[in-house]
Amino acid sequence: MKFIYFIILILFIPKAVGQQSTNALVLKEILKKYYKIEKPVYKNRSQLLYFYCDTPNNNEELVEAVKDKKLPTEFFKEIKSKIKSDTIAKNWSSELEEIYSIDKSLLKQKIYKCINLENYNQVSKILHLNNQRLMIVSKPLFYSSGNMVLVKVTFYRNIEHNNGVILLLEKVGADWIIKEELNVWST
Repeated sequence: MKFIYFIILILFIPKAVGQQSTNALVLKEILKKYYKIEKPVYKNRSQLLYFYCDTPNNNEELVEAVKDKKLPTEFFKEIKSKIKSDTIAKNWSSELEEIYSIDKSLLKQKIYKCINLENYNQVSKILHLNNQRLMIVSKPLFYSSGNMVLVKVTFYRNIEHNNGVILLLEKVGADWIIKEELNVWST
């Protein structure tokens, strides 16, 4: 009997430990893209790209961004219903911890810590620099088939040069890849 438990542990524990939540895998892909050129934050080095902790709710902008794309009609219906129903406040803290526990790159040192808008404005005011940005990643909106997701990414700057994009990610094997950038905008 003990031998059977031992076999079960050997077969299933590595899979359970190595798996990340779907939200964490999507976030990891987005962070890898946008933090690729950022420098790690060591010894009070000025950070240029900050990460917003909270996940803003989605809005009708997602519907507008994908209306001309060749996506399944069920996905359009799901987008509309999920926008209306998913209004619970959430944040990225648990997903970041999952990413940090497995990721061996310098991503944790590049992000340093996630902040809220008030903290970002305080840092910007203290430094008197206009090169900081706050990356805001909305709640992922998954297609029920599990192979596509839409995520809105916005970059806020206190000098009114903001920009954003809606990312269409597709699942390839166990990984998520950014398939397309939709509704790219800047002010």
